[in-house]
Amino acid sequence: MHIIDEQLEALRPALKSERKARQLLEEYWSDKIPLIWTTEDVHIAANEIETVLTETQAREILRDLYQHHNAQYGLKWEDLTESIRQSGKGRDITKKELHRFIHKSVLITQKPEGKEK
Repeated sequence: MHIIDEQLEALRPALKSERKARQLLEEYWSDKIPLIWTTEDVHIAANEIETVLTETQAREILRDLYQHHNAQYGLKWEDLTESIRQSGKGRDITKKELHRFIHKSVLITQKPEGKEK
């Protein structure tokens, strides 16, 4: 399971036994399914609606979705795009950036405030 590999990678510096950790994680996840949304998903959804976000803005939107979603219905892609629209965060994507996103699958993100030249 990919989630186990990612968790082991994150914990590797603190692990005494990766084999034992893998065994414990496999047991833990044996009766669960993780549905994971990432900031990359947020950036993709933003680019699809012609918006560019910073990583901080993407994290804020992701956190807001987590805190306010309806657990009975879960999250849909349209919830993500609607949350981005309603947030008012980000900037409009340029024509050149949109072309790169559509035709070359280049994810467009915005540098944090104060780091642009």
